[in-house]
Amino acid sequence: MRYTNGRRLPYSLTIIAALAMAACGGSSNDDTDGGGDGGGGGSGASITLSGEVARLGTLKNVVVCLDLNGNDVCDSGEPASSATGADGKYSLSTTASQGAAARLIAPVKTGDPAAATTAIDSHNPAVAATDADYVLKRPAGSGGAINPLTTLAQAGVAAGMTEADARANVALQLAIGAAKIDNYQDDPAWDDAQVRDTARTAAAVVSGMLRQGIALEVGNQQAAAPASTILRQLNYSGSGDYYLRAHDRQARAAGTAEEQSVDARSGKSGGVDMTEDSLYGNAFLTPSGWKYCDRRVLLRSTLGNPNRAVYCDGQTTLGWDRANSVAGEAMATLVNRWQAMPSNTINAGISTTALTGKLGAAAFPAGAEEWIRTNVELAPSITITSVWSRRLPQSRNTLEAVIAYYPTSGAASPTGANTLNLALTSSALKNLRVSFAPTDATQGTATYYECDLNEAQTVVSNCAAIAAKGSYSIDTINGARVLRFAGQPPTPALNYHVAYAEIQWTAGDPSSRWVYRAHEVKPSLSARQSTTNRLNETAWAAMKVQLGL
Repeated sequence: MRYTNGRRLPYSLTIIAALAMAACGGSSNDDTDGGGDGGGGGSGASITLSGEVARLGTLKNVVVCLDLNGNDVCDSGEPASSATGADGKYSLSTTASQGAAARLIAPVKTGDPAAATTAIDSHNPAVAATDADYVLKRPAGSGGAINPLTTLAQAGVAAGMTEADARANVALQLAIGAAKIDNYQDDPAWDDAQVRDTARTAAAVVSGMLRQGIALEVGNQQAAAPASTILRQLNYSGSGDYYLRAHDRQARAAGTAEEQSVDARSGKSGGVDMTEDSLYGNAFLTPSGWKYCDRRVLLRSTLGNPNRAVYCDGQTTLGWDRANSVAGEAMATLVNRWQAMPSNTINAGISTTALTGKLGAAAFPAGAEEWIRTNVELAPSITITSVWSRRLPQSRNTLEAVIAYYPTSGAASPTGANTLNLALTSSALKNLRVSFAPTDATQGTATYYECDLNEAQTVVSNCAAIAAKGSYSIDTINGARVLRFAGQPPTPALNYHVAYAEIQWTAGDPSSRWVYRAHEVKPSLSARQSTTNRLNETAWAAMKVQLGL
């Protein structure tokens, strides 16, 4: 069972189970008049199973069959439909006994888009629906929708759940209505440029897992779970200079509606224990306003693969783990192997000499695994990565003061001093900056500049105005004031837009008010998707002992 950070669960399992029983959907029509072998309800009665095959949209060129021998292949002699049309509709005839005993499958095949056997998604009919073959499924007993979410429900059935329990747990696991398992085609259309928190997005995530051959798991959302720990990040230069971050899952009793975990961080610098302020320091804009994130703010998650998680009440993700055994592999070999991976989280960007020297020839024990975690951020989030280093001087502790401090009229010769930082443009050595020309109290014209940065990204030089003008506005989001920008040039080096946030941490105390540089995640899938490496409890416990931590 995979472990990830958390999500508050919005549904009662009992209610979801009841809804699931009503939402199985589809058609299972008895086409006999009761003759032959005991009447219309007999096991030999002829019935018709029909429904719709879908991924993002409906799927064309897919043959649906009853998988009588459970091998995930439509074999000769198994009841099968004709290939689906653009509407994804299928229909097949079988007997009542076969329909009750065998699951429906819909093999989704790749190939030339012009071929009659290549699955085509109505979302994008110009290309093949997939670049690797996989199989969509529906639990035995009824016709109806066949899609990634019914395939996840079938994974629960295959693991021993009743279909009702599997559907109830899938709904909780993904935080969707139970009826959406069968029908999400009324959700907003899929758009790579705009990720939305919908059942269709969940279906896209599951279909991605199927395409990559990653095992699906339906978690029992009411089951007891023991405490455990995974390694999230490690930087190690010596016993007196290191930083580590682990997710410590709390033990939970049966009937508890969510997993809760501590974002546990520790470290030393120059042999001195790092302070809480240096270990933490980020904040998220949550539905109830700004929240400072430290070890007291529990992470919340659902069980299963994929699962849904919330960090600091402000970042919601849906993600999955690919688990690989590392038992017997030398710890130093794993560290070096990870260095070539963009998802590396051990000594990323720093020397590994001291770390691998300390690990020596030690190898991971039985049960040790690496987890390659992929997350899709589901909703817009605004975060301050460090409230200690991202704040402006208190002489600029309101957004109006910031706008007044950087007037376009004062940036005829733009520099790093008379323009405001908006991070990077096309590379790590190009800096985007802005100045302001108000048109009223909360909005105005933004003039953008591109400047050079030195290798250390500490010195700004050679600033030049960008011809196209943009705009800015002071917006109120979840009760918080945020300065945002529009019409700025592309920033392909970043997965976020820079904003500035005004926060007064203590009511009635003006000295607790600051303006911070914040990051607002971009809406596209390419910006919202990320992958990180992790070690499971067995692997991390062994490495931790070897390092003496």
